[in-house]
Amino acid sequence: MGVLGYIFLAQDRHHLVAESVQRAALQEYGRSLGRPLEEICIEENTPLKRPFKDRSAGGQLLRSCGPGDIIIVMKTEWVLSSAGDGERLLRSLKSAQIAIHCIDLGGNISLPEKRRLMVSEGLAAVVEKLLAALTVSESNGLGEAIRTAKEHRKEVGKYLGGPVPFGWDVNPEGYLVPNEGQQQIIQAIVDMRKDLWSYREISQKLKDEYKVRLSHEGVRKIVKSDTGN
Repeated sequence: MGVLGYIFLAQDRHHLVAESVQRAALQEYGRSLGRPLEEICIEENTPLKRPFKDRSAGGQLLRSCGPGDIIIVMKTEWVLSSAGDGERLLRSLKSAQIAIHCIDLGGNISLPEKRRLMVSEGLAAVVEKLLAALTVSESNGLGEAIRTAKEHRKEVGKYLGGPVPFGWDVNPEGYLVPNEGQQQIIQAIVDMRKDLWSYREISQKLKDEYKVRLSHEGVRKIVKSDTGN
């Protein structure tokens, strides 16, 4: 089983990410999987809309892969050229048991993943449903497709995006997980409020003692979220 990286050098300078930056990201992600990269393919002078299998480096990469192999790419948009082509590519990869990991999504988008002795649908099912929605709505705009993807992420407990709430982090799988240090600060906020501290007093205390800048309105929202009051 091999781990192969895919670098896409965009023709449009506005969307170009330096080869050195992509290479470093691919290598770091490979290390996070415990599987160092064995080969990196570089795609140059290729339109983004060209199907992955029809590209020079993309086609070569697919032909060299077999069951159990892993492809790593920095951005999802560099391999899913359109809804239809993306859906066909992922169906083909799934059938061939080839995993493709997109660093911007933080996971495998072609195969279910095993976690804690359980099989999770992971990103593969989310992307599959998103592509299906895009196929239907491509000619009528992306709003409905985006809503479909968000609804599915909400169903499986995924974070929907936007500013991460104080007290939480987003893990590589897209779930909110407690930030232990900030959770302790939240408990201190709740305790101070129980002792009848004003929101402004709590805000100042956080700044002086914890070096945390939260407005009195931010403190109020945290208290309301934590206590329901």
